[in-house]
Amino acid sequence: MRYFVKSFEKENVTLTGYIHDVSNELKNAQIRPAVLIFPGGGYFMCSDREAEPVALAYMAEGYQAFVLRYSVGEKVPFSQSYEDACTALAYLKENSDELHVDAKKIAIAGFSAGGHLAAALGTMGKDKPTAMILGYPVILSSMGDGIYKEIPGLDEKVTAETPPAFIFSTSNDIIVPVENSLKFAEALNKNGVEFELHIFRNGVHGLSLAKPLTSNGERSMVNPVVAEWFTDSVRWLKEIWGDFYADHTSELEMTVNGAGIDTPVKLLLQSEGCEAILTEHIPNIREMLKENPMAGEFSLRIMNHYSPEIITGDMLEEMERKLAALQ
Repeated sequence: MRYFVKSFEKENVTLTGYIHDVSNELKNAQIRPAVLIFPGGGYFMCSDREAEPVALAYMAEGYQAFVLRYSVGEKVPFSQSYEDACTALAYLKENSDELHVDAKKIAIAGFSAGGHLAAALGTMGKDKPTAMILGYPVILSSMGDGIYKEIPGLDEKVTAETPPAFIFSTSNDIIVPVENSLKFAEALNKNGVEFELHIFRNGVHGLSLAKPLTSNGERSMVNPVVAEWFTDSVRWLKEIWGDFYADHTSELEMTVNGAGIDTPVKLLLQSEGCEAILTEHIPNIREMLKENPMAGEFSLRIMNHYSPEIITGDMLEEMERKLAALQ
């Protein structure tokens, strides 16, 4: 794992990144989706309970994870926090290659005031995330009265270009009433934006993962039912983005199902007929594998995906036809 902290030339504003190492044993996860987390704290602080614990939970599910500690404080206007959010998202996209991030699969996860900031980026941002995960989010402009700040009402900012949202809250949250989540879901629905909404029957505000590790020792902050939101959010992300591919064909599967463009190249080369087809189209295939033995684990389809200059689409179709004719 690679860990870094980047400052954005503002006091106490940092982006912390948790990046998976690239490994030859994880060939299907060289480039990963990412989750950028905005902790809550009423725009007066950034809660540690909604920062690293959440980031590392998503990292354990295979995502690159980032935590933005944005501008907060009594005299800090919303516009300054929003600028930090825009800067952080832009940084991830501009440096996606170095960070091994799929720039088309970046979700923003925000809680309470951080949920407001995440929803603002998804509705108001010129450059938007591709998904939003909102935990008991502040949405309504009237909520600004309680924190003595002027904030936009984000239910009024939803358009058809707003990215899909996963929202969860509790019906008896007295700090950020459930009306906030309901109004936002209603606005998404009116604009034809996909969303998933979970309103749990019981639970206090600020539950984070709702587990003992994020409870600060307070019993009210532990709620096994609400804790299911995290698993549901991962399932939801996989539904909209897809999972890491798993199309590797084992030697046993090749014996049973025959050879094809989804069979590892090293196995194809063990068959005289398959080898003849490969060397016809890729004469230096064995030299290539000597230089990079791990490439033998890839299928022709995967090689075409990552190295279309070596195996073109037309070439792949022709080899597929010839391999099928051998069966």
